[in-house]
Amino acid sequence: MRKLLYSLILTACCVSCTTQQAFTIRGKIPGLQKGVVIGLLDAEDNTVGEIAVDTVKEDGEFFITGKVTHPTLCTMTTNNLDLIQDELEAGNYEHVHWTYTPVFVDNVDMEIQVASYDLMGDEPLTKDFRITGGEVQEDFNEYNQQLQDLKTSAPQDLKTFNRDFIRKNPTSVVSLMLANRMLHNAYNLAKEEIEFLEQDITSCPLDTARYSEFKYRANLAKQTAVYSAVFDLDMVTPQGDPRSLCDIVESYKGKHLLIDFWASWCGICRNNTPHIKEIYAQYPHEQFEIISVSADEKADSWKTAMLKDDMPWTQYCLTAEGIKDFYEKYQTIGVPYYLIVSPEGKVLGNPDSVEEIEEMLKTLIQ
Repeated sequence: MRKLLYSLILTACCVSCTTQQAFTIRGKIPGLQKGVVIGLLDAEDNTVGEIAVDTVKEDGEFFITGKVTHPTLCTMTTNNLDLIQDELEAGNYEHVHWTYTPVFVDNVDMEIQVASYDLMGDEPLTKDFRITGGEVQEDFNEYNQQLQDLKTSAPQDLKTFNRDFIRKNPTSVVSLMLANRMLHNAYNLAKEEIEFLEQDITSCPLDTARYSEFKYRANLAKQTAVYSAVFDLDMVTPQGDPRSLCDIVESYKGKHLLIDFWASWCGICRNNTPHIKEIYAQYPHEQFEIISVSADEKADSWKTAMLKDDMPWTQYCLTAEGIKDFYEKYQTIGVPYYLIVSPEGKVLGNPDSVEEIEEMLKTLIQ
């Protein structure tokens, strides 16, 4: 549902954000054999898939063409599978060669500059490799060059680095991409940080669709900023009784609360459960509690997994409407997803991992 909504936003705006022409990506690369397949995948929307594909016609030379509705971060792939079919059929994978290279595609002419196919890899920019063409790709090159320089100089937090890049390049498509990533996953930014992003980014002439997505995400993020109340979700108990997440959180006031969003089909979630049990045993329940909220659509799958995993805290499952709100309003693509709530009922953070949960609780609960 979340992806569909964003897709509608992008589609509605695409007429004003791109000219009606095709992109081209060409190269003449020593060592690139005739028959190698060149592909271009949308790296921002997993539902789009392949945008363009070509097979190298002459050694070293290729040409890809297509059209994007707005500047799009893509992955350019190469593979030699068609050239080694006999080896593959014999079970020999030693000579399989794939490359996956990020490229920001706009409807312009682009070119790969590299001295040898062996120097192509998974990095968007190296001292030996560069993709040129168009303002958006040049901004992407500049961002990656600065990021490489950062790694070899004084260490800096990536979030701070991205924030500085956005501030210095407020109308760049790359800045908008970074900002939308920062807004992804609710409760990971303070309200002031969201407002700073809005103050910096006031337009993006080259990608009005992405700017519309940014405004939409920012408005949602302000409702789910750190230190805000939990955004309400509709749930049911194992017995099928309706519950409100806000009402449940209210009942735990006076304690720190971990909300564990999971699902029976989520292997990471279930692998983390034993570790969360260990955390649960470390603190007195007068100070700390856990509730689990499943994103399962099938009640039988939820209940079977719940019993098998034997979680010693209260369990709930999102309704169909609750699942839709979870993905859309919390701006997440799935589970596991964790929230730590203060004794006053305010969200203190959205930990990325069990290790981060442990670190936060050590600080919060003496």
